[in-house]
Amino acid sequence: NPLDPQKPVTVVLWHYYNGNIKEKFDEIVSEFNETVGMEKGIVVDAQSQGDVDQLATSVQNSVNQAIGSSPMPDLFAAYPDTALTVHKIKGLVNLEQYFTQEELNEYRKEFLEEGNFLFDEGLYIMPIAKSTENLFINKTSWEEFASENSIDDKKLQTWEGLTEVAALYYEKTGKSFFGIDSNANYMIQAAMQLENEIYKYNEDGSAEFNLSKDSAYKIWQNYYVPYINKYFAKTGRFSSDDAKTGSVIAYVGSTAGASYFPTEVTFSQDNIVQIEPLTIAYPHFESGNPVAIQQGAGICMTKSDYAHEYAAAEFLKWFTDTKQNVKFAITTGYFPVKNEALNEELLLAALEENNINSESIKSTIKTTSKMLETYELYSNKPFDKSYEMRRFLETSLFDKVTTDLEALDSSNMEMDERAQAIEELTSMPSFEKWYEDLVNNANKILKG
Repeated sequence: NPLDPQKPVTVVLWHYYNGNIKEKFDEIVSEFNETVGMEKGIVVDAQSQGDVDQLATSVQNSVNQAIGSSPMPDLFAAYPDTALTVHKIKGLVNLEQYFTQEELNEYRKEFLEEGNFLFDEGLYIMPIAKSTENLFINKTSWEEFASENSIDDKKLQTWEGLTEVAALYYEKTGKSFFGIDSNANYMIQAAMQLENEIYKYNEDGSAEFNLSKDSAYKIWQNYYVPYINKYFAKTGRFSSDDAKTGSVIAYVGSTAGASYFPTEVTFSQDNIVQIEPLTIAYPHFESGNPVAIQQGAGICMTKSDYAHEYAAAEFLKWFTDTKQNVKFAITTGYFPVKNEALNEELLLAALEENNINSESIKSTIKTTSKMLETYELYSNKPFDKSYEMRRFLETSLFDKVTTDLEALDSSNMEMDERAQAIEELTSMPSFEKWYEDLVNNANKILKG
């Protein structure tokens, strides 16, 4: 033990939390500094760098020693692509040096595996809070529609069933039913559900685009086709914005955004309706496996001296211990990372103890607790150009939908002409052209 309570070591930690999440994080860090930290000789200096992108920029400027940048922190929050960049330039600490196998066995296996992004299988990212995606539904509007049309909630468990329901909803109401918050997540999860991982990874840190034509066609049928027919829609920055205005009554989004699900829908200033939330598991394909994304930046440790590394590891162990980790996770809508903490009753009790009365967070906890038992949680490994590829996947299908819808809406076509135009846009030749462009553009990014 290199620590001396009389000469405390300061551990600088950079993160991207804001608002109440920052307040809760600062509160928990202060608790550490005033108790365990004081006893052991550790002071954690937690500094927000803004949002996720600003944090990544700060880290990259620091590791590249850009003019005016701050020195590298001892700990920093990061997704695997940023972690990989830092590791190549400065080197990250393999956290297995400071955690016993017995300690590591306490964490959810998939959460740890995201930190094993190098081929040496070391642990370079410590999970501190994780999220996945749920299907969020305006229960009030849904139950009325489902009752009138004799539809069961189970219909929404598959992509095919959800698309069918959305088509019926549009036919009956003239309104869109559903939206997708993250297009990249949809494509990545869809490929895994169809047993076709979207990338093939190479030992030199590169990757190859691996989406088959058959998988791409399933993605197309349950994304482009319903969007171009207006069964699906996304007009706000987040799908929860569309749920607030009644533009959609359902969407898939992050469990970490559960608190943003609206409690009322504003159709107009004079027409505001109170609603209840309903969440169900992330949809999967009828012929596919139940796979869902796992998200949430972990914490990386920068190589320094033994005392700072030891002190940083002590903080990570304390912060991810069940008591502190549950307190942080439930406030943010994330999930704690240890197996014993991923317990529905424990999490619901913690909500009550901390006076968190969000029905959508409660619903998400119940849904995700069941998903953790039956779903495979997946995150793709980082690689050269992984950030650029994610941006490409986020916009590829969505931009095509947006462009084609604008052309349709501005053409003043008669109903029959519009139907014929949509038939051409959704035809096999149209799909094949899109798929060819998708593969070519992906290869250009990966090989560029």
